[in-house]
Amino acid sequence: MKNTKRRSAQTKVDHGRPNSIDFISKMPDDVLVIILSLMPIKHATVTSVLSKRWRHLWRNVIRLNFDGTKSLRKMAKDEKLCDIEKYKYINQVYNVIISYNHPRVQDFRIRFDLDSSDFEEIDEWIKFALDKKVERLELDLLDKNYHVRDPDENYELRLPSSVSMVGEMLSLKNLFLDGVNLSESTLSEILKISPHLEKLYMFGSDVYPRIHVGGQDINLKRFKLVSCSGFESITLYGFGLVSFIYCGDEIELRLADLPKLKELDIGEVSVGLENNVFSQISSCALYLEVLVLDMWCPQKSLDVNAIIKLPNVKKLMLVMGAEEDDCLLEFTSIAQACPSLETFSISLHWYTPTKRRRKVRRVASSHVHEHLRLLEIIGYYGRISDLELAVYAIDHAAALKKIVIDPCCHASGGDFTREDFVMKEQAARSSAKRQLTPLLPPGVDLSIL
Repeated sequence: MKNTKRRSAQTKVDHGRPNSIDFISKMPDDVLVIILSLMPIKHATVTSVLSKRWRHLWRNVIRLNFDGTKSLRKMAKDEKLCDIEKYKYINQVYNVIISYNHPRVQDFRIRFDLDSSDFEEIDEWIKFALDKKVERLELDLLDKNYHVRDPDENYELRLPSSVSMVGEMLSLKNLFLDGVNLSESTLSEILKISPHLEKLYMFGSDVYPRIHVGGQDINLKRFKLVSCSGFESITLYGFGLVSFIYCGDEIELRLADLPKLKELDIGEVSVGLENNVFSQISSCALYLEVLVLDMWCPQKSLDVNAIIKLPNVKKLMLVMGAEEDDCLLEFTSIAQACPSLETFSISLHWYTPTKRRRKVRRVASSHVHEHLRLLEIIGYYGRISDLELAVYAIDHAAALKKIVIDPCCHASGGDFTREDFVMKEQAARSSAKRQLTPLLPPGVDLSIL
């Protein structure tokens, strides 16, 4: 009798478990394909062994993500595994594209440590993606430690000979290139035969001999270049660019007839303005709403007379090196040139910050920021120079609602451990609270991250 009760109770529990019903098998194929699309393709193909129904489902996935991150971690720990892992990765990609029979691919992503010696394989994969009318193409070929390698070792992108004026790039909307070189002529050809290309991001690439992009037939909306080399000038003109981000060495920048340009992020900017950065961006000054300037050596005096009016800039970020405790208040002149400013962000990069004992200086100007609601200071350490920037906003922002303090140090390297930086950040939080809390006007919120 006792055994019967036990079995009966067990049956009740089993019926109450959602796991006792195979919900996944009851889903329609379309839903299963969506689930598979969220996986790296390596994992999606494994499902083919589950049953007859699953055998060919993965071939309907239109997002082919060949993410080799796990293999790269192994390679970074043990150099002896590099050749083995590369062989396995290349075979994996080939096995998938040989078996793949869907007429199109929406996303195609390669993420592995590959270079110029692997050009034959990469060429073939790009041709496959273009043949499948790819919309988003990503070639992330940085080394196993995510470092930028010598440009001479990078894979160079050349268009397949089958691509013509009306070729396979008609569907391309987003192109991301990490550790990939290309020439000016190749870049021009890509833009010419990709009428729907809206995003072009490049990192650690060599673009030679210059970047020259312009013309009404170009649809590019967002263009980003980070840690790229091989050129001394960038010329952009006559198309509907909305956002341009350039992070790298000082170059000659020419912008003209870009009436839709809203976001501009450029660096490294010469603090003394010898590179005439404001004259370079003057043609689009009326349209800008977001401006980021990287000025790493603020010891030199700022040429205030060179600053131009930026009537529609709502968000301004100044990125500055801040090893010393020198006064940085002169850079608020750039903020004063933005009458519509709503968010003022200051990113201070330090490694071994110096603290000095001196009086807090204030800006004597009667300028009032009518719309400034948010001040962000990243890299606040509690030096007098840090405090002065916060006091400036408190004194001159009539609509100030919030101050955000992020003590995170963005510098790296040297003999300091992560624990050392954590201790410095904790000390910075204490300094920020002690210094700023007594100064806050009513209605202004202080947030210390």
